[in-house]
Parts: sequence; C-alpha cells; structure tokens
Amino acid sequence: MKSAGRQFQMQHADTAPYQASLSGDQLEVLSKPEETKVPRSVQIQAADFARETAYVMFMLTIATIPWRLRITILKRPQLPIYGDYTDFLLFIPDILLLLTLLFWMLSLFLRSRRIRLGPAFVSLPLAGITLIGGVSVLSSVDPALSAYHTLRLLFLFGFYLFILNEIQSLQDLALPAGLLIFSQGLVGIAQVLSQHSLNLQSLGEYQLDPSWNGVSIVWANGVRFLRAYGLSDHPNILGGCLACALLILGVKYASIKSGSLRSVYAALFGLGALTLFLTFSRSAWVALIGGSLLGIGLLYKVGHAQEAKQWFSLSLSSLILLSPFLLNLAPFLGVRLGIGESFSQVPSEVQSIGERQLLDQSANRLFAQHPLTGVGLGAFPLALQQVFPNFPVDYQPAHLVLLDVAVETGLFGALFYLVLLTAPWLALLLRRKQLNFSVSLIGASALLLAISLTSLFDYYTWLLVPGRLLAWLAWGLWASFYHAELQSEAAYA
Repeated sequence: MKSAGRQFQMQHADTAPYQASLSGDQLEVLSKPEETKVPRSVQIQAADFARETAYVMFMLTIATIPWRLRITILKRPQLPIYGDYTDFLLFIPDILLLLTLLFWMLSLFLRSRRIRLGPAFVSLPLAGITLIGGVSVLSSVDPALSAYHTLRLLFLFGFYLFILNEIQSLQDLALPAGLLIFSQGLVGIAQVLSQHSLNLQSLGEYQLDPSWNGVSIVWANGVRFLRAYGLSDHPNILGGCLACALLILGVKYASIKSGSLRSVYAALFGLGALTLFLTFSRSAWVALIGGSLLGIGLLYKVGHAQEAKQWFSLSLSSLILLSPFLLNLAPFLGVRLGIGESFSQVPSEVQSIGERQLLDQSANRLFAQHPLTGVGLGAFPLALQQVFPNFPVDYQPAHLVLLDVAVETGLFGALFYLVLLTAPWLALLLRRKQLNFSVSLIGASALLLAISLTSLFDYYTWLLVPGRLLAWLAWGLWASFYHAELQSEAAYA
C-alpha cells in the first residue's frame, strides 16, 4: 500500500539554520517551559502520521463495506417495520469512516492545506441533498430518524471530500477491494456449498437456513436454494459490493504490465466473480456487465488498447471459470433470468415482481401527498405504514432510488439527485476534447455507471450503509480524477 500509504517528509534542514542563529539570551528564553513551542519538524511529522492513519482507516472502510456487524445505539421498534429502518445503528465501516475523518481533520489542523471542492456539478448537489435532508426534519413523520440520517449524510460528505483530496489513483483501491472479495467470497461460497450459515454470528453472519421464511433463496424444481450472503445483510447488497470491487480489480489488472501480482489479482477476480454469481443478484450482474463494457470500450476508444485487451481477457477467463457452475445451476439461473420454468411456477419470483410494482405505486401516492417537503429523510417505511396500515407486503422503500429520494426529500432533493445521475456524463461528453481519459477516470466512470444501474433496481444505494458508501465513493473518485485532469490541462495550456 505504497509502503503503508505514503513516505513521511520531515524538513529538519529547514529549522537547523534558524536554531544556530539564535543568541544565548534567545536560547534561554525559548528554554522556559511556559513558552516552549513545538518544533515545526515535529508538527509536520505528527500531521503526516495523522494523514497516513486516515489513509489506512479509509482503506479498511472500503474493505469492510458489506459487513453487517453493528452496535445498536438506540432500539426504536415500530413493528412490523424491519428494525434496521428505525433503529440507530453504528456499523463497522461507520466506525472506520469516523476514524478516517477524525485523523484527516487532525492532519489538516496540524498542517493546513488547501482543500479541493471538486467540480461544482457534483459537490453542490451532494451538499444540497445533505441540506435538504436536514430541512426535511421539520416536516418528517419521524424527526429524530431524519436527523439521524442527516448526520450520516454529513459524514458521507466528509468522506467525499477526503476521497477528492487524498485519493490520486483508482489502482490504489485494489488492495481493499481484494480484501473485500477474499473475506466475503470465502464465506459466501461456503454458505452456498453447505446450504447453511457457518456459525460466524460473532462476525455478523445471519443464521441461515433455506427452509426458513425470510431467508433469501432461489426456488426451482421444488428446491429452495440458499443465495450467498457472506457477512452482509442481503445477497443483493453483497452482490453490489462485489460488482464494484471487481471493477476496481479489473482496472488494476489492466494496468499491470507483467509480474506475479497479475496472477494474484486474476485469482481474486475469479473468486469474486464466482461469489457474485452465487448471490443471484440480477442488479449486481447488470452493474458489473454495464460497468465492464463501458470501461473496456472507453479504454479501447481513447488509445489504451493493451489495457482494454487485458481487462477483456480477464473477464473472459472468469466467465470460462464460471461455466461449470452456470451449467450445474442452470435451473436456478433460468428462474432469475425469467427463462425456462415459467414465473407462474415460482412463487417467490412472482411475489418479488408484485412487491416492486405495489411499492412503486405506493411511492407515487406518497410523493403526490408531499411533493415539496417529502415525508422525511429515511422515513419512507414509516410514512408507508401511516398511509397503508394494512399493507400486504413488507414496509420498505421502492426499488427505484430517484423515486425514493423524491418521496423522502421532495422535489428539490430529487432534482439534486437527478443532477448527480446525469451531470458527470454530460461533462464527459462536453469536455471530451479537454480530457486525457486516464485509466483511473475511465475506471471511476465504470464504477459510477454500476451504481447508477443498481439504483434503477434497488434502494440500498440510497438508504443503507453499504450502498451509501459505494455511491459516495463512486462520486468522490470520479470527481477527483475528473478535476485532476482538467487542472492538469489548464496548467499545460
């Protein structure tokens, strides 16, 4: 990890001439305890240590994004709503994120630096959503819950600023992405092979049995097949995290010319691809395929043909690796893709589609009732319960993020989010002649597309901790590399 991040630089030589020039009286005054000042070199060293620690905490945050291990700060049961929607929780990546920001702010205090704000069309909408979330507390159906989520968005904005200012290359994230895949992949594959949980509840694993109601399964030919959970809350969440990690590894692999590291990353990519398949998460599959096609296509188009070929060969070899599993689990794959066995014979799939349609219709009704103020940040399930006390399915947000944002924060919040979804692509199109399209920028664009595609099919990138971290990570990385390229072009001109 760049020799644990970065090398510290201490300017001892800058202070030595000044100390030598002091007279005896001056030395005596400086030696008095009440007037002792911290040497500049020590302050610089402390600032660099804090910055380095923040960097390490950030990397650990990325590696633990899917983990559901948490501390319950305050239980707020409102049955039958799922407790995670109403309780105040602190997850492992939350703690690591807070440590990242704490050490980063300490480094800025000890050694002030100019903070980049990045492109306004990303930074301002992110700040606007945070502000609108705070305003929504005033009209929320649960003000305390909306305040809790607003505080979370405030920390996420700090997360975005850290990425914007401290992460210079997407390839730097290959190590935490690999750790994410390795830790979750081993657990997820073992769960599927055993069709049961692995007694890792101390690490946050759910008690899993495909015969239990509420456990996510694929049903085909009368068989209930357990999907891979890993240490996450749900296979869809694990799938989304794996898809993003695989895109990062694809960029890293494409950038390595030769050496043993290529074999390591290829093995990790294969492990992640297999685990992703076993989550049976359609939205994650779409995210990975869409992001990979964009990344490989852009690399080839802008002149990185060798990198494009390496990424493509990695994807193709992983698909070949998966082929025995695809054939063996073909009935379950067919059910998830809507081919082969008809949906009328698969109750769980029929229920899933019916739930989504019902939630979308209910969300439209809630938005129509609160078009300007919304029902409150994070309060969708509670508002749904108030309006529909006898709702036939679980109380949860709609599976379309833009609609969820509109329901919770009103029209202005939805407009901010719409800008975040569209402005980066317009910027790439309009500024295409001014950009060099580095591998990092292309990889971040692939990651951003993956998040955007996921938000069309699931809500966790808006409401839940892992999804939010992935979304704000993608915006931060993209803004950092885009801004850096424009700055370098301006300096060159």
